[in-house]
Amino acid sequence: MSDPDLTTLYSPSAYSKRYPREEIFQKHLEIVEKLNKEVKEIKSDLYKPYGKGKREVYHIYGTDLNNSAPIFIFIHGGYWQEALVTHDTYVFIAKNLHKLNVKTIFIGYELCPNVTVEQIQKNVEHALRICLEYAKNMKSRSIYLAGHSAGGQLVANLFETFIPSLPEADRKLIRTAFLLAGIYDIIPLTKTDYNEPLKLDEESARKVSPMFKKFTKSDAKIYVVVAENDSPPFLTQGKQFHEHLIQQGLKSEHIFLKNIDHFDLMENLANDESEVSRLIKKCVTEC
Repeated sequence: MSDPDLTTLYSPSAYSKRYPREEIFQKHLEIVEKLNKEVKEIKSDLYKPYGKGKREVYHIYGTDLNNSAPIFIFIHGGYWQEALVTHDTYVFIAKNLHKLNVKTIFIGYELCPNVTVEQIQKNVEHALRICLEYAKNMKSRSIYLAGHSAGGQLVANLFETFIPSLPEADRKLIRTAFLLAGIYDIIPLTKTDYNEPLKLDEESARKVSPMFKKFTKSDAKIYVVVAENDSPPFLTQGKQFHEHLIQQGLKSEHIFLKNIDHFDLMENLANDESEVSRLIKKCVTEC
């Protein structure tokens, strides 16, 4: 049986100071929907399939930029189950990146219970291999990875076996990873309502949890970003995971965003003067 208190504890919607728990997610979707209208003029190649599922597609924004342009690859969240969050939800991110002459790729994926969390990881890795081939064919000079919420878990796990397995030239393309309000220990979710479609037990949850992974050293720097007004375990896990990466010899920096919640962390990517936007700008222009 699930624990209602634990479900609330792991619900980012319960900790926003902007709107009530029942309203924040819908308000967030309304905000990003308006923001997304601003990228319609950016040249793009949309709904490129990488698998058989309807959500197994990716978008490329900035196809008018130089072939060598850096590429920012984004993976959305939604607790691996939220149908309203897709590869379309945060395309507004491409606007400010396009101004910096950076292409943006948004990767979608099938959701639980149609697939398992472990299968989502494998599918995302398959999509990334295709994106890497695109980057090499274009002679892109660098790649930046980012994931929000559950997307942070998916990006973090890439550093276990996926990235180390790549040819050296491919590994060196990947300069930075941004883990935005990610979750890294999935085991507690097995006792929440969120587990109904995930169908995880403690063993399978541990298997997909970055917190328990052994990572190989990487040239890429990892930014573990947390938001002050997020679910408390998200903050605690962010700090712990940053320390876990450091202990294993990876380059990591912990970023604490004051007066920000799980959702406006993403909304603030539309503001090129926000702290998270400035961080990304510095990396894609200097790293």
